[in-house]
Amino acid sequence: MSPVAAASLHVHLRLRRAGVPVEAVCDHAYRKNGRWVCAYRYVDSAGESHYDFSQKPYPLPIREPGQPVSVVYDPRRPERSRTRYELRRPVPWAGVNIGTYLFVQLVLGILGGAYLAVGMFER
Repeated sequence: MSPVAAASLHVHLRLRRAGVPVEAVCDHAYRKNGRWVCAYRYVDSAGESHYDFSQKPYPLPIREPGQPVSVVYDPRRPERSRTRYELRRPVPWAGVNIGTYLFVQLVLGILGGAYLAVGMFER
């Protein structure tokens, strides 16, 4: 695993485990390079304002400016945040939710096991 992927996974798992939920406000939303981008602002428990954005590579209902966005931030480093939708994914680079991910892993495991079993009996 690359250092960038490891760091991204660490932040993702930390936010899922110990993140603080807060309502952010969408500042602006736009489409860039085939991705929906929603820039949002939120205030942490110390009263500090933070600015971040969320990118989605597939068409979803995007927030309009001024609408609320459910966000989770890291209490140790409040500038780190993800939307609650992003945290539904098992890993940060997966474009699916945990149920779909586990189902695909199960099917691939069964198919891989069947392939190995057939290969062992042909010898």
